[in-house]
Amino acid sequence: MLSTDLSPVNTCKNCNQSFTGNYCNYCGEKVYSGHDKEIKHVFEEVFHFLTHFEGKFLTTIKTVFTKPGMLSLDYCNGIRKKYFKPISLFLMIVILYLLFPLFEGLNMQLQHHQLQSLYGNYAIEQTALVRQRTGYSAEEISYLFQQKGEKTSKFLLLILLPVMAAISYLLAKRRNPFYFDHFIFTTEISSFYILFSYLLVPLMLTMIRFAGFGFVDGELSLGIFISIFSLFYLTIAARRFFGFTTIRSFGFSMTYYIALQLFVQFVYKLILFVIVIKLL
Repeated sequence: MLSTDLSPVNTCKNCNQSFTGNYCNYCGEKVYSGHDKEIKHVFEEVFHFLTHFEGKFLTTIKTVFTKPGMLSLDYCNGIRKKYFKPISLFLMIVILYLLFPLFEGLNMQLQHHQLQSLYGNYAIEQTALVRQRTGYSAEEISYLFQQKGEKTSKFLLLILLPVMAAISYLLAKRRNPFYFDHFIFTTEISSFYILFSYLLVPLMLTMIRFAGFGFVDGELSLGIFISIFSLFYLTIAARRFFGFTTIRSFGFSMTYYIALQLFVQFVYKLILFVIVIKLL
């Protein structure tokens, strides 16, 4: 029986295989034509990207805020088409945090490092060595430290993901034995935490002040509010993702959150100080 397929046979410019249609069956390379080089097509591609990006991004953000843990659950179960990739979401939020540093957040000033109980003396010694080597005054070193630390602290947030994923794995490996799934869950939690604590809350406080309303925004009271809300969110997320009972979810959340705070206070900040002071 003769084939009725009259489609032209193309040779892939990437892998040199023969195929029919617009895409190579072996490597997926597209067959480009004169239309692909037209300005009109460029605008069509831009429009498609923006609408496609906006739809996925908004769907993902809405899911993260209204259904804690659902993004991770769907993504790990293979439902991914409608969502922004969790790691891409995290990186985008970090970039937003870098561009709009409304809170000092994890980027502490030099004197705060010098007051740390764990490594304060080390910080003082290293600062003195920098002064001796460069001839800078204490004020100049403090200013330079702040400038370099502002960007470094944001990118260093990436180390939270593998560390906290390991904590999640240790706490719930009987429920889910796959480290990858715990990594995705941690990425969702971290994305929410950074977006809520360091972007949305500061933005709301700025708007409240701009409107002329009084507000008690001391560091302690604000920290308590963020901690309570984060624990509430984490409890719901753990219950949905792992299928824990409410009590078990709360226990997981408390342990996870305490581990996060300990890591940030005693490891992350020390690593940040060492990196930034070496850059001066």
